Amino acid sequence: RQGHADHEDDRVGGGLGDVAIYILMRSCNIMMSERASRLLEPHGLTAMGYITMMSLYSRSENLANPSELSEVTGETRGNMTRIFDELVDKGWMRRVPNAEDRRRVDLSLTDAGMALLRSVAPEMRAQADAFYERSFTKTEKAALQKLLTKFSAALAAEL
Repeated sequence: RQGHADHEDDRVGGGLGDVAIYILMRSCNIMMSERASRLLEPHGLTAMGYITMMSLYSRSENLANPSELSEVTGETRGNMTRIFDELVDKGWMRRVPNAEDRRRVDLSLTDAGMALLRSVAPEMRAQADAFYERSFTKTEKAALQKLLTKFSAALAAEL
């Protein structure tokens, strides 16, 4: 086995090093998205559709422009357009003229979209709470949140 470890160090870059952390985080992100999609599918929602709607729901004015939502979700403008179209077609969001600039269009949740979130959000929270309770002690969960907050701030500082 020792020879195998030596061989790893001979490879370009000396093995994965801290890139393994990125791979693990990316893998967790994919699995979390898949889990959310499975929970949301019976409601006709995708994980990104839910995140987009919750981003609007969390705004007191229930209004945002496509660029803001693209930035909040981390999705490209092109992908967000597809998501917006789907949510508008399902009657959960609507496009509204911007009050200050007629050339711009903002997005808003419809009453049906608000009702859907009022129904789905508590279920999603309960599922998340149960998952973290099964998976971590309170101390571990607090440490994970603290480390992820620190990690997020460090990444944001470099962007």
